[in-house]
Amino acid sequence: MLRLTDSFAGDAVWPEGLTVALENLLIAFGRLRDGVETIADRLSIDDPAEPRAQLVGELRGVVRRLDSAAEALKAALQPPPGSSTAAVRWLERRGRKTPNLTLAAVPLDLAPVLKDALFDRVETVVLTSATLAAGGEFTFLEERLGLSLPPSRVVIREILPSPFDFPSQCIFGIPTDIPEPRDDEAGHDASVARILVEMAHASDGGIFALFTSHGALRRAADAVRGELGGRWPLLIQGDGQRDQLLRRFREAGSAILLGTDSFWEGVDVPGRALRVLILAKLPFKVPSEPLTAARLERLSDAGVDGFTHYLVPHAALKLKQGFGRLIRSKTDVGAVILLDRRVVTKRYGEMILEGLPPASKAIGNWIDVRRVVEEFFAQHGIGAPVY
Repeated sequence: MLRLTDSFAGDAVWPEGLTVALENLLIAFGRLRDGVETIADRLSIDDPAEPRAQLVGELRGVVRRLDSAAEALKAALQPPPGSSTAAVRWLERRGRKTPNLTLAAVPLDLAPVLKDALFDRVETVVLTSATLAAGGEFTFLEERLGLSLPPSRVVIREILPSPFDFPSQCIFGIPTDIPEPRDDEAGHDASVARILVEMAHASDGGIFALFTSHGALRRAADAVRGELGGRWPLLIQGDGQRDQLLRRFREAGSAILLGTDSFWEGVDVPGRALRVLILAKLPFKVPSEPLTAARLERLSDAGVDGFTHYLVPHAALKLKQGFGRLIRSKTDVGAVILLDRRVVTKRYGEMILEGLPPASKAIGNWIDVRRVVEEFFAQHGIGAPVY
């Protein structure tokens, strides 16, 4: 991933050929777009029948996509000078088997865009979610969405109690004797793999293990594949479509699914198919990622600590989203295991924990945490310890 800053406009790559290449590509886009539009116009005149009308509509859609592609290409490589909306631009190489290059240009701050395009155009807006508040307040969200920009129209802010009985439905384990991921990545990886295998035996599968990077996921998959002995189906993000993996997980009833970012939210698996959620690491954004780096730079320029006011609240909301994958109904029961002791050893951990559901907690050495979790499983008829 390569961030394109303002200095990119003066890079030597432009006179060395990029200027001509971009112009030729835009000309090609324009010719293709004009050709498709001409075909659509002739079809609509010659035969306005319903079958043709559908084809004409599809061709018009192609024209719009070609226009958008050309505009996006210019926005990413040659944004117009003096643009009123600050943007973050980058190049990214995606895919392992068939790699491709992606260009991106996104607004640095969506707050004024949302305020102008949405909130100022309607009389009333109701925002509801299980993950709107960070640290028991809405400040972070309001600033991100533009709700704090004058004149503020926020009238009611309320956190309602959950319909679930988390203390009795969920046990939340935090082992404090495993290596911190930043200090000892290999040691942390080994602990994640070992605990995942032990929990598979304790719960007889039914596990989501969520990671913050594809690299960590692949290392865990390689480490546990042989240890599981084929006893439980092992589903790995990247080996199939997201919906296919979720369907297989639900149908198996005792599978183990390893996922990254897209599985932290919007996943609904009620019932006994999911009874253990392992969160390998606190979901902090990578500071060097282009959009995150740009936002941290803006906060630093304003004299604001980006870690405290951006990275920590974002991680708190993301962790709450991940935590929410487990208990989806009043009859669900299970365990959440967070394998990142920083949540109890660092000062910011209190804010992160404050926003999580009030599950029963087991904090300490892994052997003690495992014992408490197994006792919880025994009380609720989950799995059977085999040590």
